[in-house]
Amino acid sequence: MRPVEEYKVVQDFLSLVCKQVRARAMHPEIREELLGHIEERTELLMLEGNAEEPAVQEAVKQMGAPEEIGKSLHLAHRPQLDWKLLVLLVLLSMIGLFGALSVDYAGTERLSGLFIKKLVYFGIGLIFLIGLYFLDYRKLKKYSGVLFFITLCLMARTEFAGTITNGANLYLDFGPIMIPMLGTVSVFLLLLAGAGMKPASQWGQWEGVLQILYRGVLPVFLYGWSDSMVYLFVYVFGFLVLTWTSKKNVKQFAALTVLPFLGLAYILFTKRFYLMWRLEGLTDREGDGGYFMRVIADAISSAGWFGQGFAAPNPGIPYVYSDSIYPYLIYCFGWLFGIAVGMVVLLFLVRMWNISNVLHDSYGKNIVTGVIVVLGLRLLLPILMGLGVVPIVSLDLPFISYGGFNHMMDFAIVGLLLSIYRRKNMIPSGMGEAASMKEVA
Repeated sequence: MRPVEEYKVVQDFLSLVCKQVRARAMHPEIREELLGHIEERTELLMLEGNAEEPAVQEAVKQMGAPEEIGKSLHLAHRPQLDWKLLVLLVLLSMIGLFGALSVDYAGTERLSGLFIKKLVYFGIGLIFLIGLYFLDYRKLKKYSGVLFFITLCLMARTEFAGTITNGANLYLDFGPIMIPMLGTVSVFLLLLAGAGMKPASQWGQWEGVLQILYRGVLPVFLYGWSDSMVYLFVYVFGFLVLTWTSKKNVKQFAALTVLPFLGLAYILFTKRFYLMWRLEGLTDREGDGGYFMRVIADAISSAGWFGQGFAAPNPGIPYVYSDSIYPYLIYCFGWLFGIAVGMVVLLFLVRMWNISNVLHDSYGKNIVTGVIVVLGLRLLLPILMGLGVVPIVSLDLPFISYGGFNHMMDFAIVGLLLSIYRRKNMIPSGMGEAASMKEVA
């Protein structure tokens, strides 16, 4: 029996079907599936006594109109917009704008025009979101190694020539633009690059040592030298999660993470007095280290269910526009509002998790995993700080705090998530590594 794909009637049928499907990456998988159905029908017809060629022609005829099949397949593999994630982003953004307006009217902060500035960053961030939504994220994969190297170089430059803020070089200035290079920006870029680099399961013995030194230990020391402890922990956690997802087995994971943990232990030892001072604020709120937590605890305990009202002044709460925006929102609008904000944050995180579970592309799944780690910690830790559960650290609440460059970058990251979700039905299952496949979006 000749292969059925050699018959012109079959070739024409498959071509007409695929012509209707704009996701070209799906064409090979669609052709293979349809060929399987045609072969099965042909064999049944031949068992009934039909000759091979008439059986093939009849099998194709029984498949139905190729244009209609193609249109239905196009609907199944067309771009998808994740409206749920977008709606949750809008809710978080509206809460942030409302909070900025309240801070502005309270008049207790030296930073004036907060609402207008946040609105400008919101608009710029929205442009980034739209741009990345239409970008084919898979084109970024081939630049992963270069992106990781450049990010490390910029981190080193920031350490030696950055702008000193609160005694640490965290910001890299390009003219009037201040980029928190040793903060959120570098964490996102390193994990984004790591998602597209050679996975741990493909490392040899000595290659694994070099990769761990380069991707695990070196960033740990750069963060440690800059006193960016909170982002050190965020990066280490994200690195461990990505390594775990790409490991061969538990034994390999344990071997690969020894050096990063030793580096982390060394940094923690050198910063032990600073860390003890931070922990003092959590255990002894009457001491000097617990001043901020004591002020915040007093503020939220006096809020009640409905708060003190819009723009209620409280000069004692530090950095109400950024690090302490969540307790300030509770102080103004009450515990009911605080619970509602927490629920929106949790739904946002759950939605990101659901996105990762429907992806076939391993590169896209790795990106979403890294984003979940970074955004998850940045969303949850400020809330836990506001409730007095964890020590106070300098960490803005994404989409809600006044974050400047961070605010725009967070929108760009959501745009990247939407781009990944957009193509979830346009990438063949089991072919996630083929990042270079072409498609018409």
